[in-house]
Amino acid sequence: MTVSDEDRWTSVELLLHDESIRLYVRIAGLFTLLFAQPLTSICRMRSSQVDASGDRVLVAFDREPVEMPPDLDDLIRRHLGARGNASYASRDNGWLLPGGIPGRPLQTENVRAQLVELGIKPHDNRKTALFQLAATIPTPVLADLVGISPNTAVR
Repeated sequence: MTVSDEDRWTSVELLLHDESIRLYVRIAGLFTLLFAQPLTSICRMRSSQVDASGDRVLVAFDREPVEMPPDLDDLIRRHLGARGNASYASRDNGWLLPGGIPGRPLQTENVRAQLVELGIKPHDNRKTALFQLAATIPTPVLADLVGISPNTAVR
C-alpha cells in the first residue's frame, strides 16, 4: 500500500518544522519520505556517511553522496552538533543515530513506533517515495541512491 503524494508532503512538512518531535526521528523520517531509505538502513548509518564540513551537507546512502535540501541540512547539522552532550548515547561512537545501549545504533523499532504515533507509516511512505523517484530520475541513479540493484530499480 502507498500513501498519496499530498499526504507524504504533509508528513515531510511536519517532520521539517515540528520542534516537538525528536530530532533523530525527524531526520530518519525525512530520509525515508524524501530518499526512500528503509529505516533499518538509516538506523545502521555511520557518521562517516555524512559530510557537513562545507556549506552543503552530503549524505552517502549508498555509494554516491547526495546533497541534502535546505532545512533538512540544518536538522542534520543540529543533530551532529548535539552529539557533544554529556549522555553516553550522544557521544560520537561512529553511529549517525546512536542508541541507548553503549556502542549500538538506535533500534529501528524505536524510530518506526514514533513515526507511526505521528500518523506516518514508514513502509507505505517509502514505497510512495520510490515510485516518485522512479518517475523523475534515471534508473541507474535511482539504484545508486537507494542502494538497490539496477534490475530492481527498473521493475
